Amino acid sequence: MNILNQKIVFISGSRSGIGRSTAILMAKKGARLLLHCRKKGDTLDLIEEIKQYGGQAKEISGDLSKLSNITKLAKSITEVWGRVDIMINNAATISPMSMLGNLDIIELEKSMNVNLTAQLALISELWTVLSNSKARIINILSGASINPRKGWSIYCTSKAAFHMLTKQINLEGKEEGIKCFGFSPGLVKTNMQIEIRKSKINEISFLPENNMIDPIEPAKCILSIASGEFDNFDGDFMDIRDEIFNKIISHNLFN
Repeated sequence: MNILNQKIVFISGSRSGIGRSTAILMAKKGARLLLHCRKKGDTLDLIEEIKQYGGQAKEISGDLSKLSNITKLAKSITEVWGRVDIMINNAATISPMSMLGNLDIIELEKSMNVNLTAQLALISELWTVLSNSKARIINILSGASINPRKGWSIYCTSKAAFHMLTKQINLEGKEEGIKCFGFSPGLVKTNMQIEIRKSKINEISFLPENNMIDPIEPAKCILSIASGEFDNFDGDFMDIRDEIFNKIISHNLFN
């Protein structure tokens, strides 16, 4: 069943992990994908995989740590198919992990840009396009949005602000028909978790890998949100461990 038939979906940070799994799943459900990555050519293998499923995908490259790239990035997005129906803001970095007294100011700026400022700026640049399609925006949050962790001051702060941005978008978007959702994917087997384990900076670093789930599980939840199944939760902080997602994960509804 093509529940996203011909919908135009933009996914930031689509090269690997949750972004990649979400892109493949949505392609199977009929979506046309705009795949963001940092460096040109980073998603070529993903595009080829999507083509094998009969899907369509285009690469949109741009470094989110540099705000000067955002206007060009927005133009590249709109030039492909002229609209965006679903926007998934998934790009994020956990680096630098450091105690507050030892922060690298240059890396602080880059991290805040990737996790928050660039995505806020991109939404602003695309606001008219998103309004025209009455888009759904899904911001990928984290338990760090509401819980502080030692050594994660930048990540926790940016994700907490991203949570508030979700509410702000939903508030201002109502008149335009835009809905915005915050989704926390839990502990997922991704490159970010490898970085966290190597850092040994807090208790999350020592959680066993078998406590973590495959990226396809949050991808299923993101698909369900994008399809409109949870429109009454717009503006909320949704967590993969919430009861509403139990059936999606345990019964593999979207496989």
